[in-house]
Amino acid sequence: RYLGVPLIVGRLGLKDCCALVEQMVKRVRSWACNCLSFGGRLQLISSTLFSMQVFWCKTFVLPVAVINNLCRPKDEGGLGIKSLRAWNKAAILQQGWDIIKKKESIWVQ
Repeated sequence: RYLGVPLIVGRLGLKDCCALVEQMVKRVRSWACNCLSFGGRLQLISSTLFSMQVFWCKTFVLPVAVINNLCRPKDEGGLGIKSLRAWNKAAILQQGWDIIKKKESIWVQ
């Protein structure tokens, strides 16, 4: 692991993403007892979880099973966050574009 991201050679699998799911569940549970209002707690959880997802999306092509676990619509008990699959594709394409343009970045180097 490096910066909370698993270092793997092959394709990312469901078991490799357990850390992401565990981090998200741990964050939500820690804020469940907070003295924030419902709206404040919802905003805090949504923005933090979305940021964690975007970080992982920029690093890996996430398996479909992980995307289905993390990103469900509100009527199914999820947070109603935008399509994680679309974010994942866009983030990976952005990384490719940065490599082609030789942008100053740790990921490009």
